[in-house]
Amino acid sequence: MLENKSEKREMAISAIGNMLVWYNFALFMPFLPILSKHFFPLENHVIRDMVTLVAMSMGLFMRPVGSVIFGPIGDKIGREKAISLAILLMAVPTFLIGLLPSYEQIGIWSPILLVLLRTCQGISMGGEYTAAMVHLVEIAPSNRRGFFGCLSDAGSQVGVLLSGEVLLLLHSFYSETEIYNNAWRIPFFFAIILVPFAFRRPQKKVEENTTKKITEKDKAKKGENIISKQESILSLLAKHKTEVLCTIAITAFSAIAFYTLLNFLPYYLVNVGILSLKDAAICSVIANVCIIASILVSGFLSDLFSRKIFIQLGIICVTAVTYYVFLGDIKSPFVWFICHGVYGIFLGMYYGGRAAFFAESFPKNIRCTGVSISLSLAQAIFGGGISIVLNYCISVSSFLVVLPITVVIVLALFAVTKIEDRTGQELI
Repeated sequence: MLENKSEKREMAISAIGNMLVWYNFALFMPFLPILSKHFFPLENHVIRDMVTLVAMSMGLFMRPVGSVIFGPIGDKIGREKAISLAILLMAVPTFLIGLLPSYEQIGIWSPILLVLLRTCQGISMGGEYTAAMVHLVEIAPSNRRGFFGCLSDAGSQVGVLLSGEVLLLLHSFYSETEIYNNAWRIPFFFAIILVPFAFRRPQKKVEENTTKKITEKDKAKKGENIISKQESILSLLAKHKTEVLCTIAITAFSAIAFYTLLNFLPYYLVNVGILSLKDAAICSVIANVCIIASILVSGFLSDLFSRKIFIQLGIICVTAVTYYVFLGDIKSPFVWFICHGVYGIFLGMYYGGRAAFFAESFPKNIRCTGVSISLSLAQAIFGGGISIVLNYCISVSSFLVVLPITVVIVLALFAVTKIEDRTGQELI
């Protein structure tokens, strides 16, 4: 168990802060049809959809930039410093999106400013998410790292859940027309809640203990893992290229699965008239509830059995549901509710032991940078591109959709076998 109250408090603060950051970042997804109408009012719906999805994806494309900035900060100055700065960079742009005038009011400057603010959100997410993930794994007992680490992914899913819930809550007070007009701005103002987390007082004892362990262990290994000032990030990552490449390949799967489920499908189903904005929000809420429950159960079980078992099983089961979703002809909202729930359960199974699996693969002095850059690159390339690719593929043929997904799934399953499962072992 955690040794003292300060460590327990730090774990709780990290999880809650991560949850709120994800709430801010994920607001783009359920509100995408509304943002498209206000900021990209193009007559050609194909171009409009493409431009809207590109704007959303800017938050993903910029995550590697955030990892390059905040990863070294987390490794050299402290995980808490990196988290605090990243939180502030998320809160301000989200709040400003709520104030942003529409295209009708200020013309082309409206979408330009929206993309700029989304870019800032992406930079923030590239640093905060993985710093929090690594921090939770490092302060956990060796036999509980799977469960403690999964709290970062569970917290992120709670944030995504809140972004869908807030849209349903708006429907309790406003009509859909009023939400499309101006009520949509209200949830973006909640970003102000994040600011206190950026200025919280550091828990010095936790940070000092971590630094001490790193120093002693690195010296015992004759300094072979110590970062010299002359070494670049690329040269450091090159020493762990197997871990980096495999982490990218494994994350590519979750990036595609996550943004297909919670970004592309709701936007697409609303646009083609299969679901209303409210039904799409219900789908997202169901999916997130199932993901969260599955993450917690799988994270707990991963400490008893193996990280790889749940990662591999999750990938295979999500694949089966994905094929059914795209190759079936589903018209009923109720069936879509069920599909989102089942999809969420299997995706949560994958996420359960993922945080610990990745963190355990890198040595301490490069762990934050290695995990951050690997995850961010995969999210940028595959998460950022999947909605754009799917939007094109589905306009040609539903069968074409499963091709890129299948390739990534095969690579992910192969990559899992190439990384050692260090369940229960001491951190390297």
